[in-house]
Amino acid sequence: MMQTVLAQLVSSYNPTGPDTHGTRVMWPQGANTSVYLDLNRFSRQTAWAHGFMHTYALWLGPVLLALVFVAVYAMAWWKGATRAAALLVLGGIGTLVALGFNLIIAHAARELRPYAVHPHVLVLVPKANDYAFPSDHSVVAGGLTFSVLLVLGGELWGRRQQMAHALAEATPRRPGLPPGVRALVVANVVFGLLLCFARVYVGAHYPGDVVAGYVLSSAVVVAFTLLRPFAYSVVDAVEPTVLGVVFRRPALGRAGPSAAPGPPAHSAPSVPSRP
Repeated sequence: MMQTVLAQLVSSYNPTGPDTHGTRVMWPQGANTSVYLDLNRFSRQTAWAHGFMHTYALWLGPVLLALVFVAVYAMAWWKGATRAAALLVLGGIGTLVALGFNLIIAHAARELRPYAVHPHVLVLVPKANDYAFPSDHSVVAGGLTFSVLLVLGGELWGRRQQMAHALAEATPRRPGLPPGVRALVVANVVFGLLLCFARVYVGAHYPGDVVAGYVLSSAVVVAFTLLRPFAYSVVDAVEPTVLGVVFRRPALGRAGPSAAPGPPAHSAPSVPSRP
């Protein structure tokens, strides 16, 4: 009985894709095919890069993108920049939603993997048993990249209490970006674009697959930022509570406008009494 079940599972497995009668290549067919084959020839001529590109296309690229995302969130958490943290949370949720959309679009488009259409191309990663369009790796790249890009505004990095106190001053101070944020944003963009390139280089996707995934997740993340007024109000309500530790370090929990240092109090001078 067990042998029969295993035989059926093996016979039903198709290493070239889930549907051999699916779409051969998405629009624009000519450009997708020609660029893919050109990059595949380039891959054959650069064997020295195969090890790195194999690792980067499979797991190193997504891990680096996730580490940069976490690092930026950690900086916002340490600085008490709750609005920057809220935007990053929205971006993370948007990326997950984009991955869900990706599954729906993939089953609607039913584009075969390029190595199923061109069986003689060089493939540097294990052949997947799913559809090619859009690329889920590029969905992650676009979502995490744009999530970090959205927190470049310096006003997001001021603590809410400090900003409220500054509004009462004659010359309010505008908070700036902490050192290192711009470098992390640039690194995230480079890591994301390199991951998209790597997925084509290793033979797993057409160029249109990675472009579609990147644009899809970027659009979803940007759309989620329309919810930022609601997210800001939720964070402002949660911050004074014990749950505020999610958005800022505990040492900043009790600070507020009333706790801001003011001028020292002076007692009124005593008037000597007359005899």
